[in-house]
Amino acid sequence: MTVRNNLFYLIGLASAAAVSGCIAERPKAEYVDASLYSGFTLVDPEARTSTPESWLIVRGGNIAEIGTGAPPAGEFAAVHDMTGRYALPGMIDAHGHITGGPQRVSMTDDGLLIELTTGDEYTRSNAAIALSSGVTTVRNPGGGPVAASRYDAMLESGEWTGPQALHAGAVHQPPPFGGESISHPQTPEEWDRDAASEAALGMTYYKLYTDLTEAEVAEGVRAAKAHGLIPIAHLNAVSWTRAAELGVQQFEHALPTSPDLLEPEARAEYAMGPDFMTRWWELADLDGPVMAQMIETLEANGAAVDLTLQVNEIIYFADQLETTFPEMGGGEVPDYFHPDVAASLEPNYAAMAAMPAEQLARGKAVWPKVLAFAKLLHESDIGLMIGTDGTGGGATYAHELKNHVLAGIPEWEVLRMATSGNADLMGLGEQTGRIAEGYEADLVFLAADPVAEVEHVRDVALVVADGQAHEPEALLDIARGIAATARARSAAAAD
Repeated sequence: MTVRNNLFYLIGLASAAAVSGCIAERPKAEYVDASLYSGFTLVDPEARTSTPESWLIVRGGNIAEIGTGAPPAGEFAAVHDMTGRYALPGMIDAHGHITGGPQRVSMTDDGLLIELTTGDEYTRSNAAIALSSGVTTVRNPGGGPVAASRYDAMLESGEWTGPQALHAGAVHQPPPFGGESISHPQTPEEWDRDAASEAALGMTYYKLYTDLTEAEVAEGVRAAKAHGLIPIAHLNAVSWTRAAELGVQQFEHALPTSPDLLEPEARAEYAMGPDFMTRWWELADLDGPVMAQMIETLEANGAAVDLTLQVNEIIYFADQLETTFPEMGGGEVPDYFHPDVAASLEPNYAAMAAMPAEQLARGKAVWPKVLAFAKLLHESDIGLMIGTDGTGGGATYAHELKNHVLAGIPEWEVLRMATSGNADLMGLGEQTGRIAEGYEADLVFLAADPVAEVEHVRDVALVVADGQAHEPEALLDIARGIAATARARSAAAAD
């Protein structure tokens, strides 16, 4: 061996020893404040890849490291062997009324009153159920602003467990709706006071509802933007086209049921009757110039749409709720479901199931058209969100994803929409919705592959929210305890 080669040989040995020493001497204490998850298949909806034998390290609520193969050695605060599981970014329900309680209908001196109630019991139960289903973030498009602010405070304090949430406050709607979750300002000054109050309570959105006039929608949009809130709307009287021109930024439900969104010759045949959710779709022309103008206007104004397809489905298939939605339509109510909420829903589902057979048949006939509308919006430049119109996640979340697949949207794309897509449209795209270093540790481990069948998102093995790991059954036990207390209270009152 020459002197030169010998020198290189010695340098090589020294380098190898240094590397070996670094590995051997890597202090085990480096991970004592971190948790390790290993052995799973990492599902990345954006890249459309599934990577087996993955691992990740969570520290301080964030994802610190990600890799494949053998994970780093060391002492960890917690080690989770997730072999055979599939890791997906924490799912996002873009329409989850996390603070929602029972709906109450009563007669007052002023006439019929419909109230959307709130309460700590309902909020805590909703939050636990949502998180148990793998939903780590919720967009709450309407409810009592005080209840929403309280939810955020209790979540921040650690006293309650649930998804992080971005809220709209009160639903802005004329009578007969009323109560703590409803507001109907009458003057510009009242709209400003209302919006300012909601902004002060930490709301993100400002919800405009079905029966507002065009002038009221315009005033609501103005007040919302003046106080830094995002105007969102579920509308009947005002068209989506006009509302987008006025500045509404997000639309709720597959119900663009204004007569102004029908072709002129069809408008005279349409009326807002009991079957409006069917009749509008019977008359709508998805290929006509009015629909094209609506899509163009929403695109130009950067508007997004949250379709909640199952809202239509529940109406059209109301005679099949026991099989389509067993937890809602006459099947055995889960023991974790709050009895007050279950009792308030029963009359609604009974009324739907009693709809005339002819109307139900017509609803089933327009269902493919609703799905075609979803595909049409997806193929445009309109941001499409995925939400349930429930109380956040829960048993129906997987069903809503399946509806989007039935609309012709590929599984990979639906999973992207439910995670990073929703996050981006909520302004959270740099914080959550992705499994990436530096992001919040919001993820869900599934027992089955969601790419093979999107409804496998219901098979939750473990959910991690803000770095904290939760067993689904332990979360449901929170809701079970609340429900049991409510049932015992009712029984005692009856005695």
